[in-house]
Amino acid sequence: MAGFVLAGTLVGAASAQPAPVNNDLNAAQVGSVRTVQVNSAAAVSCTIGQLTITRTSMCLDMNAYVDVLNNGRPVGRASFEIKHSMTLQAGKRNWKESLTVGKATLVNASGIHMTVAVGAGKGITTKVDFPQGSTLGPVRKGAVAYKTNVGKKKQQLTKSSYRFTFTKAGYSVGSFKYYSAKYRCDDKLWGPKKRLKAPGCVFTGATPTIGMGDLRYIAENIRNVRKKGGHYGQPGYGKPLHAMNNADQARKNRNAVCGKAKPTAWERRHGLISCDEYPFATTKEGGTKLPASQRGIKFVPDKEQDTQGGRVSGFKKQYRVLDGDAFYVAI
Repeated sequence: MAGFVLAGTLVGAASAQPAPVNNDLNAAQVGSVRTVQVNSAAAVSCTIGQLTITRTSMCLDMNAYVDVLNNGRPVGRASFEIKHSMTLQAGKRNWKESLTVGKATLVNASGIHMTVAVGAGKGITTKVDFPQGSTLGPVRKGAVAYKTNVGKKKQQLTKSSYRFTFTKAGYSVGSFKYYSAKYRCDDKLWGPKKRLKAPGCVFTGATPTIGMGDLRYIAENIRNVRKKGGHYGQPGYGKPLHAMNNADQARKNRNAVCGKAKPTAWERRHGLISCDEYPFATTKEGGTKLPASQRGIKFVPDKEQDTQGGRVSGFKKQYRVLDGDAFYVAI
């Protein structure tokens, strides 16, 4: 008997079978992505291989590829660019992100389909609007809608995850995963009796800067402290100040530095009667936390002192600067 049939396949001594062919897709992003912070007032522009952030915006741009493999040997490749642009809302629970997969260069890699899934951790919902299952080749654009359900006086630190999955008829599935910059959503901006600002989100990796340039005497005080070189809070020196949102401790800090100081007769005649201290009493570095050589006081007009207080308070609300958050001071 020449052979016999088993489960629909002819088997026999004379019917040697060829080795099975393994067809696979291998997908990956190209290289590492470097995170860069730019000035919060500057426009964010994308650069390949870079994740650029301000306090409320992110631009992520990178190259990726899908290799077509036959028994482990590359026989084709699809190369393309992926670009994200996310804008958080510092005073709202909702925000959006745009997503673009650029035109792919295809070398023996036709018929590859892609889908994308986006998650953002517990307490944040995502809705992805993307041409799921579309083929690599033409430019594909989509968007992600986010909403945070952060509780009253609570906060959540998270990041978005992006998983791209690629399929091709007769091939195993290929995929890769990567993340956005970390961001924090909170409802922590409360006064003694009422909310000071609606819940919102910021990128915690971006350190904001408050400006004091038009407050003459306060800027002079800060400048005097910085004469010896890099100092806490000075942009570019890597030593930020850290917010301290404790009114009782702030009073203690202020008294420790200004409690026994008195304006001179000349200062009183010129309306310089309010003691200004740097670092601010409302920072972790305030009071006597730093050596005397790294602290400074100056008597300033009451109006300047009031303006500074309002400016610092507004700055914290605008950029959601919470207790312990880093920030710089520009003069």
